[in-house]
Amino acid sequence: MKRSDRITAVVILTAVALVVVSWIIMHRTRGTVAVVQVDGKVVATVDLTSREPQTLHITGSLGPLVIVADGKGSIRVTESTCTDHICVHTVPARSPGDQVICVPNRMVITIEGKGTGIDALGQ
Repeated sequence: MKRSDRITAVVILTAVALVVVSWIIMHRTRGTVAVVQVDGKVVATVDLTSREPQTLHITGSLGPLVIVADGKGSIRVTESTCTDHICVHTVPARSPGDQVICVPNRMVITIEGKGTGIDALGQ
C-alpha cells in the first residue's frame, strides 16, 4: 500500500466518523420535562418544550437557588448559596437522563423523556 493510499484511507475514515458523530448529535432527542427535587421531594416540574423562558426560585438546604429554563429545551442553575458553585458551572441539562446536582443544597434536576438509547460515544 502506497503512502497516498494510506492518507486517502485515513481521510475517508475521518470523514465517515465525523458524519456519524454529527448525525447522532443532530438527531439526539431533547427531554420534555425537568423534575426539580430537594431532599428527594419534587418541588417543581418544568415543561422544556415551552418556548417561554422560565425562572424558578427554589429553597435548598443551605438557602435559595435560581434555576433558569431558557425556552430552547435546556435548564441550568444560575445562582446558588453553596460554597463551590459546581452546579452553576455545570453544562445545561437538555437530554433525557441528564442531571444537574447541587449536593450541599440537596437539589437534583433530572431531565425526563424518551431517549435515543445512546449515552456516550468513544473511540
